[in-house]
Amino acid sequence: MKRLERVKSDIFKLYDTIENDFNRQLCRNHHLNVYHEIEKLTDNECLHIAALLHDIGTYLGFRGKHALTSAKFAKEFLEKYHCFNDEELKLIYDVIALHSNKDKVDFYEAELLKQADMNAHHLDDLW
Repeated sequence: MKRLERVKSDIFKLYDTIENDFNRQLCRNHHLNVYHEIEKLTDNECLHIAALLHDIGTYLGFRGKHALTSAKFAKEFLEKYHCFNDEELKLIYDVIALHSNKDKVDFYEAELLKQADMNAHHLDDLW
């Protein structure tokens, strides 16, 4: 099984642990919308994974700034796979940590996740 598919499967299981039905559905829908939007922009596997975890801190109920708590959780969650090198883990952490600061221009990959997130929020509003 490819790395992305294995991680994606476990991320979907993680979504299923969210107790509140509405929040669980909102989490799944938003993350999948961002994932589909990022797929249109890049084939970078790390960004695909970041899209699936970028708001996870909110839905798991962590306190603090959601982008930072989500980035920290994503890094720790992905480290257990031992299939991401330090550079990939740093990229995933950084793009998630920066994704909610839409007023500041960051590096290219961070801007891609920001754009996918903004596009997905329009899709989220449809349901």
